Amino acid sequence: MHVMEEINRGTWRAPLSLRGYRQINGHIDPGEKRVFELALMRFRGGRFLDIGVGGGRTAALLARHAGSYLGIDYTPEMVEVARVNHPDFDFQLMDARNMRALDDGSQDLVVFSYNGLDSVDPQGRLAILKEVNRVLAPGGAFVFSTFHRDWHGFRQGPSSADVVPPTSNPLLLGLRYYRYAVGALRARGRRRHEVRNGEHAILLHHAHYFGIMVYATTIAQINGQLAEAGFATPTNIFDEHGAEISGQIPAETQYVHVFAEKPAWS
Repeated sequence: MHVMEEINRGTWRAPLSLRGYRQINGHIDPGEKRVFELALMRFRGGRFLDIGVGGGRTAALLARHAGSYLGIDYTPEMVEVARVNHPDFDFQLMDARNMRALDDGSQDLVVFSYNGLDSVDPQGRLAILKEVNRVLAPGGAFVFSTFHRDWHGFRQGPSSADVVPPTSNPLLLGLRYYRYAVGALRARGRRRHEVRNGEHAILLHHAHYFGIMVYATTIAQINGQLAEAGFATPTNIFDEHGAEISGQIPAETQYVHVFAEKPAWS
């Protein structure tokens, strides 16, 4: 297992992470809302596959619009949280790199939100893109988000204000700053696993108190990988505010939302 995945899996299983994913709801930003709306305009009433479902945030946004809905996650603890949060929806333990339980062309819309695709290594990422293409019906779509390789936050590093959520409770704030200090110390060792050469990068992110490593990329590589997996390119890409990106991604954009389509003649 790649070291970045060992780190990420440990974070997803942590009680405080599970608590956070149990409580989160709604769209993460206007960009996600826009790509979801585009998808629902096309595929409302269709077959939906929701990858990396976590605590079920996206299930609440998508399932009621689907003819059939399946949410999957590779973390058993997250699957249990999703089932408790949404007992009427179907959630299964499954790794998106190998979805052999799903037939070819069995889905109309596949979603992998919250930069979940970036939590696996480069080889795993390509495997996921190919598996998603396989399970999509011709004319189907894949909606996902992915980190921007040249986001200024990766170059400058975060301040404590970026990492520590604000609160008026002084005891809780003290606990959060303690976690920040522990995470910052831990980050020193984890940074040796970063990869900054080439078009993509593998970088330590400050989320979960420096608890995850992420794959970060560029528009050219997004389109190249999607083409290799069998999707139509160039694809439609939007920033966090929902504005379509036609050229270079601005340095202030941390991640982008992608609406990728499988050719109708596949």
